[in-house]
Amino acid sequence: MKRILLFLMTLNLLQSCYVPVKRDYQGLSSALVFTQNKKFLINNLYLDLDSSEREKLNKKVLRTFETLSKGNAVFVDQAKSDNLLPSKISFIPDLEQLQNLKINSDFDYLVNIRTVKVSDQISAVELSQPLEYSKNEAFALLEIYDLKTLNKIYSQKASSEVSIDGKSYNTGYYGENNTVNADRNKEKGPHFNYSARSLAVRNLNKILKDIEQKAIK
Repeated sequence: MKRILLFLMTLNLLQSCYVPVKRDYQGLSSALVFTQNKKFLINNLYLDLDSSEREKLNKKVLRTFETLSKGNAVFVDQAKSDNLLPSKISFIPDLEQLQNLKINSDFDYLVNIRTVKVSDQISAVELSQPLEYSKNEAFALLEIYDLKTLNKIYSQKASSEVSIDGKSYNTGYYGENNTVNADRNKEKGPHFNYSARSLAVRNLNKILKDIEQKAIK
């Protein structure tokens, strides 16, 4: 009996926590080219997360790009010692900023990353369905600019959400050619959910994994 109960709790946990990710490449190529010793300048990450999460993601982003570029990737703070870089590079750099980076550094690409918690209304564990509609939603966005041509060459936005209303429990999002909806009207709980912070981190990790899988070397 205990084994059956444990199995059902585990199954409920897995089902409740499954959240598809919607990807948007904004019409650009979904694959990045890592060849010819091209150098990547990684801007300070624009993350609405706590310091521990920021540190973990900083390390993962750097490790990902260092591995794919064979060591030709650095964060902007480290690069300032050898290049005339501005004190801050905006997430959406204008033409003047890109030109300054082109002239005053030897990097080929600028990498910009941000996460945004759109809505954070549901706790990690809901013992029952709430009376009002609630939603956790977040996205991550990674964009890369070619500092030789001054054009954006890569963009990927990964979004996901979980939502609960008084009648149904939905862990669906319009993903790539599919929609997943889970109607749990008959369930009393508990429901396990991703927080907006967890969704933001998960979305960025999904982007990094996608870049690794589709990288052209």
